[in-house]
Amino acid sequence: AKQGNIEAAIAKYQEAQQMDVELKISAWQWNALCWHGSLSEQATQVIEACEKAVALKPENRNIRDSRALARALTGNLPGAIEDYQFAIAKSNNKKYKTKAQGWIEALTKGENPFTKEVLEELR
Repeated sequence: AKQGNIEAAIAKYQEAQQMDVELKISAWQWNALCWHGSLSEQATQVIEACEKAVALKPENRNIRDSRALARALTGNLPGAIEDYQFAIAKSNNKKYKTKAQGWIEALTKGENPFTKEVLEELR
C-alpha cells in the first residue's frame, strides 16, 4: 500500500482473511491501507478499510484523520468535516489544527481541498 499498489494490498488483506477466518487485522493495519489508498487517489477502494479501522479504534485521532481524508475524496463532505472536527479536538499539534481547520472551511463550502499537490505534501 505504501508503494501505491492498492489493488494488490487489498487482495493480500482478502487472501489473508480467507486463509485464516479467525485472523484479526488490527486497526493500525486497516488504517495503513486507508491512508495510503487515499493518498494514492484510490479512496473509493479503501473506504471500507477506513470504516473497519474506526470501528476498532473510534477514539483514535489519527485513524479518524485518515477516514476524514477518504471521506472527503469520496464526496462524503459532512462525514469528513465530522472526522476532522474530532481530530482537531483531540490534537495538541497547532500546525495540524490550522491545516485541518482550513480543510474544514473548504469542505463546508463544498470544495475539495485535496489537490494532487496537497496529497503529495501529505505523503
